[in-house]
Amino acid sequence: MFCPAGYVTLAELWKEFFAKYRVPLSRRAIDQFGKSDFQLGETFGSPDDYCEDVFLSTLSDMRVFAAAADGRVAQLETAPDGARSRLFAKMSPFESFLAARNPTEAGVDGFWLRRIGSDHFQEWNVTTQTFSDWNAQFGGSDGQVSKRIYFHSLPFAFERGRYVVPDDAPPWICDVIDEHYLPRMIATFRGSALCIEDKAARKWRNLVLNALELPQLGDLTLQKPLSMGRPNKVAAISQAYHLHYPDGHSVTMKELSRVLEKETRMTFSVKTLRRAISMPVNATDKTPD
Repeated sequence: MFCPAGYVTLAELWKEFFAKYRVPLSRRAIDQFGKSDFQLGETFGSPDDYCEDVFLSTLSDMRVFAAAADGRVAQLETAPDGARSRLFAKMSPFESFLAARNPTEAGVDGFWLRRIGSDHFQEWNVTTQTFSDWNAQFGGSDGQVSKRIYFHSLPFAFERGRYVVPDDAPPWICDVIDEHYLPRMIATFRGSALCIEDKAARKWRNLVLNALELPQLGDLTLQKPLSMGRPNKVAAISQAYHLHYPDGHSVTMKELSRVLEKETRMTFSVKTLRRAISMPVNATDKTPD
């Protein structure tokens, strides 16, 4: 990945982090999954999703830059508008499942799923797949961690693993609460590599990669995923819908949109509304405190 002198790509830092921490973080995730205070499958997704969230959380106080192939470098706002927009925002596993099942959003032969979610993305239906399914896929009685890498979430504005701004916004960008910052950022910095300054990278490696013990990365039962408070519309609309229509609705979609737009103070498409309606209640209210 291109990176000018004086900077280090997030892709490089991710490779280092993943190589060191994937197994211990996955073991802790598997151990915690299913406990009442940590709905990993619904909130984080897979152990690899959790590992990615912890990695991104270590960058939360750092200045992130977009480096273009022609050598231009510009600092990005990672959480503008009171954190309503977030550079590293991702959809929940269920929202990602719905996108994957929609041919328009998935793209021809899953183009968008691979481009944004990487070849390791795999849809996960939290409404039908069980704890046993999840545990069988990721864990084992011998305490081993699956060598197969899986992610159940889809980012909005970065390509997983490569940490570059996509050339074009993915179809699900319409689900982001702030409809202006992330789409505009993608249009401005398309194809740019995400990076941090050399000095910051040295500090990060010392604090994160050379940490004496894993808890420095965050207590697993307290660590909030980046999807908590994530800037997408679906969860907010779904919560408003189930509050106003606990037994389902009988009004027209136009009237339903009017009521929920007034309640949420957001505008949205019929596609986003249908996605919000289909989201189960436990996919929006089971989040760790």
